[in-house]
Amino acid sequence: MEKFSRWRDAGTGIQPFLPPVPARQSTSALESLISALSMVIKPVLGLAKLLVAAVVSTVMFIFVDGIGSILTETVTLRRGRSAGAAASSSKKASGKKAMPWGQIIVSNWTSYIDVLYLAFRYDPVFTQIYPDTLTVREVSMWKAMELSGSYPELAPPQGVQTYPLIDFLKDSQQKGKGPIVIFAEGTTSNNRALLKFVPLFRKCQIPETNVDINILAFKYDYQKFCPTFTVGFGRKSQIGHMFRTCAQFYNQLTVRALAAEERPSNSNFSALSGLASTPIGLATGVVESVVDGDALGSVILNLMGQISRLRKTGLGVRDKADFLDFYVQRNSGVSATAATKKSGGVASRASASSAKKRA
Repeated sequence: MEKFSRWRDAGTGIQPFLPPVPARQSTSALESLISALSMVIKPVLGLAKLLVAAVVSTVMFIFVDGIGSILTETVTLRRGRSAGAAASSSKKASGKKAMPWGQIIVSNWTSYIDVLYLAFRYDPVFTQIYPDTLTVREVSMWKAMELSGSYPELAPPQGVQTYPLIDFLKDSQQKGKGPIVIFAEGTTSNNRALLKFVPLFRKCQIPETNVDINILAFKYDYQKFCPTFTVGFGRKSQIGHMFRTCAQFYNQLTVRALAAEERPSNSNFSALSGLASTPIGLATGVVESVVDGDALGSVILNLMGQISRLRKTGLGVRDKADFLDFYVQRNSGVSATAATKKSGGVASRASASSAKKRA
């Protein structure tokens, strides 16, 4: 849409914030009839799946085992090595002694379904990132789901204690908590590209052997309605999105994990190999620059782009806040912060102030 062209990445031409809309296709009379019948069946299907979730008393079950399928695979970026060999190496590496700072999981963020998958698979500690202060705080799984698609908080609300990433990792490790989930983009995208990372890893080195860094990439395959959730305020909006996702006949989530020996926490990892890539449209062997003084974050983003085969953009969390300001105003006539407060969602005063200054 031309009205949203301001948030189209100049380098890739990708718009990473708009909810995906399927392309219009010419259909025959038979296809039109089948489509009409599916419009009757899909709401029933969606309601049935939600009822199953209520019976088993967990939303997680329906998203992991009910509405579609999940494919999890270990990926190696080294030529000549099989996925089986990479998986074997990962299993061996998983048996090593605990790192002094613990374990983190860095992944792209596209939906509340990502949160459910991570909770089901790893039982981790979820975090919320504040770009203005480059700090994080612990949040519950339900809070992480609520934050998906909501207006991003750029600074912590008054009275909320936050910590630099390294301090948070050390404290969590001392308390014996599980792996720490870092959604380094700071907000959700529509799964068509990767957003610029918030520079949380500036004080880390390469390789960073004090922490076990797991790099995951989420990608969705679906029929017409996309499970990604980039715009939505409050539980009512999320429940409506859940229902439409459940109403589809087919959804598949593919999760790709980088092999353990190729992660930047491996002692043999080099910054040069981490920044060298062959993204679409660029020549083989291109070495990319460090972004915002965050060498480790740039490496992780680059590796994530390679295992996900998603392009990297120059857009980030602040661009998402600007986009939501415009998107909500355009579609409802009210500001994004007002829409968030009305729905009971999340929007900090700092975010609203920052948005006004940008306007």
